[in-house]
Amino acid sequence: MALPRNEVENPPSRRWYRRRRATGGLAALLALAVAVPVGMRLDGPERKPEKAPAPKAHGPVAAPEARRLAKESGKEVEVTAEATEHTTMWAQPSGTFKLRVSSLATRAKVGNEWKPIDTTLERVEGGFAPKAVNGRVVFSAGSKPQTVGGGGGDRASRGTTRVALARPAAVKTDGPAPAWSELVRLTTEGHDLVVSWPGALPEPVISGPRALYENVRPGIDLVMTAQDGGYTHVLVVKDKQAAADPLLGQLNYRLSSPDLTFHLNGESRSVSAQDAQGQEIAGSPTPFMWDSAGKVAVTEGEPQAKPAPEAKEHPTLALPGLNGAEGNHAKAAGAALSAENVLTVTPNAQLLNDADTVYPVFIDPSFKGHKQNWTAFYKTEGGSSFWNGQNYNSGSGTPEARVGYESTTGGTSRAAFIFDFGSQLYGSQIRSANLRMLQTYSWGCTARPFDVYHTPLINSSSTWNNTNNGTFWGNRIAGASTGHGYNSSCPDSWVGIDIKSKVEEGARGAWQSLTLGLRSPNENDASYWKKFLANGESAPYIEVEYSKVPDTPVLANMSTSPGGGCVTGQPYTKIGKTDVDFRAKATDGDGNLRRLSFRIWSADGTPVADELRDTNGDGVANVTVPWEKFTPGKTYFWLAQAVDWDGQWSGSGPMDSGGGGWCTFTVDHTQPTPPTIRSEDFPAPGPDGAEWSKNTLGPGKITVIAGGTNPADIREFQWSLNHPVYDQKAVPAAGQDTVTIDVNPDNAGPNLFYVRIVNKAGNPSNPVTYTFYVRPRPGLDGPGDTTGDGKSDLLAIDAAGDLRVYPADQIGDVDAWMPAATDNGKSAPAAYWKDASGKSALIAHSQDWYPGDGITDLVARMPDGKLYVYQGDGNGRFDISRRTEILLPPGAPDPATFSQIVVVPDMNGDKMEDIFATAGDTFWILTGYSGATITEARQLSATSWTKRDIIDVRDITGDGVPDLLFRDDTTPDRGLALRRGKPGPNGGADINSLALAVNSADGKDLTYATTGWDSTTWPLLHGTPDVNNDGIPDFYATRNDGTLHLINGGRSTAATSWRVEEDDWATARAIG
Repeated sequence: MALPRNEVENPPSRRWYRRRRATGGLAALLALAVAVPVGMRLDGPERKPEKAPAPKAHGPVAAPEARRLAKESGKEVEVTAEATEHTTMWAQPSGTFKLRVSSLATRAKVGNEWKPIDTTLERVEGGFAPKAVNGRVVFSAGSKPQTVGGGGGDRASRGTTRVALARPAAVKTDGPAPAWSELVRLTTEGHDLVVSWPGALPEPVISGPRALYENVRPGIDLVMTAQDGGYTHVLVVKDKQAAADPLLGQLNYRLSSPDLTFHLNGESRSVSAQDAQGQEIAGSPTPFMWDSAGKVAVTEGEPQAKPAPEAKEHPTLALPGLNGAEGNHAKAAGAALSAENVLTVTPNAQLLNDADTVYPVFIDPSFKGHKQNWTAFYKTEGGSSFWNGQNYNSGSGTPEARVGYESTTGGTSRAAFIFDFGSQLYGSQIRSANLRMLQTYSWGCTARPFDVYHTPLINSSSTWNNTNNGTFWGNRIAGASTGHGYNSSCPDSWVGIDIKSKVEEGARGAWQSLTLGLRSPNENDASYWKKFLANGESAPYIEVEYSKVPDTPVLANMSTSPGGGCVTGQPYTKIGKTDVDFRAKATDGDGNLRRLSFRIWSADGTPVADELRDTNGDGVANVTVPWEKFTPGKTYFWLAQAVDWDGQWSGSGPMDSGGGGWCTFTVDHTQPTPPTIRSEDFPAPGPDGAEWSKNTLGPGKITVIAGGTNPADIREFQWSLNHPVYDQKAVPAAGQDTVTIDVNPDNAGPNLFYVRIVNKAGNPSNPVTYTFYVRPRPGLDGPGDTTGDGKSDLLAIDAAGDLRVYPADQIGDVDAWMPAATDNGKSAPAAYWKDASGKSALIAHSQDWYPGDGITDLVARMPDGKLYVYQGDGNGRFDISRRTEILLPPGAPDPATFSQIVVVPDMNGDKMEDIFATAGDTFWILTGYSGATITEARQLSATSWTKRDIIDVRDITGDGVPDLLFRDDTTPDRGLALRRGKPGPNGGADINSLALAVNSADGKDLTYATTGWDSTTWPLLHGTPDVNNDGIPDFYATRNDGTLHLINGGRSTAATSWRVEEDDWATARAIG
């Protein structure tokens, strides 16, 4: 099936192409395709490669680590993590990188390890395969073909299959069609490709990279040679009798693949295996044949090549003709491709039958993979392809690229090479770039010029004829004048050519491969004739020194707060009256990132900010611009650029990284109208505090209405319960201005619902605070609990002399409060808890005192000098109309002299609450409350308590015995003191052990907290039952800066302190 002439005759204008597919071949891959070894390096434009020491790292070394090691050691370090089969990268001590790109593979990955290319065949499942190559090749281990009924399919198996084919014209038979035996299988880049032989195959003789199939037909041997990613194929016809075999009338090979299609170029007779996108994966040059008569075609002055000795027991392996198309006794063979993908090679009958033909005759219908290749152009055979030098002067392909005219054969040659850079040079700053080649021959020692061109991409169909035009050879980029390899006076030498400008162009344009052509400026003068080694360890390569420019920030890694991700098109982001944080992230392949530059400007060009910021370890930086810098109603743009430690700048993101423009936003400073609130489940308490929730503590609904704000401009409602953090969001339905929010209060008594509207520019309305009271669940109050939710609460007398209750949450935080005093169902009189002189009541609460209903009551020494119990209602309030005076026994101090009272659980085992009090310098305990009187008042100490404050009397140390915690201003370096109690005879504590330090369990007071706890800094202290559920009592303290703090207790010392309220607690008259 003939196809139109290859498009290389009309190539596209861009010549450094986007990423090409890695490809493998069907027969003749690169002969001696070992290329430049990993360690080879050149220091000048013309020098031989040297071996570098192997890297010492235990694992792959990435660019940032290699760069660091190179700077530290002063020596270049290989970036092993970036190694490929044909590229090697080193970090330089100067901070730059060096990349070597060979035209051929230098190594192959076996498992997870790079190894030198080794084409030695070894036995594997299904046949014989080379040890280390790029692209798996498996030669047949021999076969017994089957008839049509023996199997088959589109994809050849490891054995043999039969398919219905048109019989070769030379085959005369009434029997079944010939059977196919799988000859070779190539797997490359995920594609399988199989070539099958029309008949049985014997078990091969293995010799290094070669597999010899003897007598595949009488007098005909088949030699397969493994190469990197492919193989060569030579059919050896030993004599004229063998040449008469009908097989040679039309030599058939079946091509098969599950996902490749095969195409024949009519002019060059080359075959291309292509994927679904039309990319060439494998290619075949023009099939050739030659005899054993002439001498190998060499240039003038060059010695004849001598055949290497081969295995004596298998003479075919020693035939010189395996390595050469001999002089004029070489002919191109015909080729055709059927619809069933049968490749028919038609040997040249004249060569087979000519009287001058010297047998054996060699027939080579070869194929070659398409990854990292070169080709020779030969004017004498202008329509033939010499892909990778195949069939030019060598059965396994010439190892040399020829340039110019040579007079011995009258041939004129050119050459072209493909170099694949991948993406490593994208956006890099190129310091130098040189093409390096080993010149192995020249006409003489006198230097003569040659030229280097940037050409279109080559492939297996490229020939002299379809490249001999100004389009292909229209871009000369460099040249050199050399004379090496003629004799010992001018031996072989490396040639270096500066191609920096072209590599720079490719780095800017994100090219992935570069094709370079070699041509003589005078193709009529043999003195210009040259050869360059094209295969093996010294194949041509490009060496580039560069510094990696940071990657341009991309749209997905750029954002503002508020506003969100970068937007380059309508509708633009709206940002309100708030400071704007601009944030971006960048990367740098060599780990050299230093800063990000931010530029913000308005649509009229007015600059707003131009800032450089250091990046963090993740490559992120940010800059905050005050809201005053932005004008409402204007549109603004911003970009980000990365800068490395070498001072190199990336492009401007997101425009230069495919973002389609600049990040854009508009500014709107309009504030929404505050919302309104209603709720049937949690009604507002009203002026007298009479309205409570319908249900006891539990979930309910609150409705928020936007009111004066346009629904189209509402982004969300932000709300929170009992703390003004606005960390919850509710979004109304499209076109609606109302949302209903499910809330679940944790606290009985007063709760605060905070809410605000945020418009689409991010502007919040003024917040609204909605107060509601929640009924407590049934049950007895716990220690310190006044609202029935089981949590200890805080009572306080404010500056106006009114009593408040602050229900605490599960961590002791207090935010909401409500009036805590009523007068027979009505509001208590203002300033009830202080007298006209400003003297305040002393307050304390613990649990139920009277009348034994299980609800917490309040004990207060009022400004009138008397001690009272105020009955609680279970909802956090105390009825002043139902107070009862507590009478003290004879010998007790006058309550008017009390400076502090603390109500505590039973201390002496009588099952009654007790009171600790200080009066002047004395310390007292009042016990035995009977519902009206205290039965016993016991003085514990007569001195030292004027400068002391009782904090709490509870079990702190965890031994089950109450302890005394107090502030001791008499000993400033101690601050807070702990007096450990001893067990009492009837439970509780031995009161004597709390009276004096010497009587305590330790015989002394212990330091609970050190300095800084003076009464000037911390005016009021109040102990509370355990708040944070660690089993240890805690305490509240007011600070002179007006804040309230909760101090979590510890077994021997105070633990953490944290601020729980910021109202003006400096004016609080009492807490308890």
